[in-house]
Amino acid sequence: MPLAFTQGFNPHPKISFAAPLGVGIAGEAEYADFELTLDVPVDELFRALSGALPEGLQLTGIRSIHDHSPALMASVDRATYRAEVKLSRPIGQEELDDVIASFMARPEIYVERKNKTGGKRKHDIRPGINVMSGKSENDIMVIEADLKTGSSGNVRLEEVLEAFIKSSHLPVCGRFVLTRTGIFAAKGQEKKTLWE
Repeated sequence: MPLAFTQGFNPHPKISFAAPLGVGIAGEAEYADFELTLDVPVDELFRALSGALPEGLQLTGIRSIHDHSPALMASVDRATYRAEVKLSRPIGQEELDDVIASFMARPEIYVERKNKTGGKRKHDIRPGINVMSGKSENDIMVIEADLKTGSSGNVRLEEVLEAFIKSSHLPVCGRFVLTRTGIFAAKGQEKKTLWE
């Protein structure tokens, strides 16, 4: 594949991802921009990349964009996530719905973040939690969240879950399995995939 490289002492491929994916978080719908030095037909490029990807990574589409299109990262406004965890005792759907409604009704949700100098500061994440819902099946709880992500603000899923569990006192036992299920751009009040 004729990838374009940056200039300078340490050239690297011109590839950029729409939004960084945190360590330990799986991704189901990720996007990347890359630049080529030659025009290659999209179907040929799709076959070549699909055949070279490691196991577990699946390419679902490729589009050619214009040279002056904005970077994907500049378009990202929000992301959706799924978090699954085992509970020490089953909880009912109604109880989970009530706990989520109470959490979302809070006008402010503060978390501590480290700054560049190592100090801590409080940060209100509530404005960046667009939607949150959950399902309870036996001793498994699944939380789905739509969070602000991008250059105009960023809410981390781990912070939301930590604040939620701390305030709800739900019987979580074990670690959450985290998956980013989508990345979106804002088009007015609607959310659109980065390809729309």
